[in-house]
Amino acid sequence: MTYGRKSLVFALVLGLAACGENPGETSTDQDRTPASDETGSQADEIGQPADPDGEITIEGRIAKGVECPIIRTPDGDTYAIAMGEADFGPGDYVRMTGPLADMSFCQQGDDTIEPRRIESIEPPARDRDPARAGGIKLTEDYLTGAWVAKGVDADCDTPDFSVSQSPGALVMEADIDGHDPNAAIVLGDYPRLDLDEPMPDLPMESRGPDGVAILRPATDAAYDPIRIGSAEITGDGVVFVKCRG
Repeated sequence: MTYGRKSLVFALVLGLAACGENPGETSTDQDRTPASDETGSQADEIGQPADPDGEITIEGRIAKGVECPIIRTPDGDTYAIAMGEADFGPGDYVRMTGPLADMSFCQQGDDTIEPRRIESIEPPARDRDPARAGGIKLTEDYLTGAWVAKGVDADCDTPDFSVSQSPGALVMEADIDGHDPNAAIVLGDYPRLDLDEPMPDLPMESRGPDGVAILRPATDAAYDPIRIGSAEITGDGVVFVKCRG
């Protein structure tokens, strides 16, 4: 090797050493990725980007879809799932992380998630699992009538709210804090009291054979309790019983 070549090699070695790398080693993006924070962070919140690659983390219950399985989150969002060979199916409550697909043949959901990690987790108390609600589906006939908060002071002479059917809508009539006296009730897979924005929707569950629970919003965000009639919706919610007659 000539003196010129030796000088060039020596200069290159010094340059690599100054950059903190050993000769013959090549750093990768993976090497430079910061270690994850085991205590969690705002970026790990449900439905938020989990890392710079654009992955999100969501949780919810898997259900059968038209072309693909779907997952419904406690906030009421729906995603189609490019499930692949994952050993999960309808009814499972899971947390999954992955990117959103650029294109998808799935016909449902706000987006399609391509999960890279799926784990089974315990559903939160707010999860609206029909089995937990006694298996009774909320219908227009079930809800139509007058309701009063369950308890020793329950008085059907002064009900907390009443529900009536009108063309194209099921309507609650009540004294609702910060809201006009009428609010729509949405049925289907996730029954809820549909309050006007910016107020949050309030999930509803049957408490058979003649009860209904109105729950606090299905989110961990800060929540100012809402009063309906004499009942303040806090904690695990309030159970109302139907007045006869």
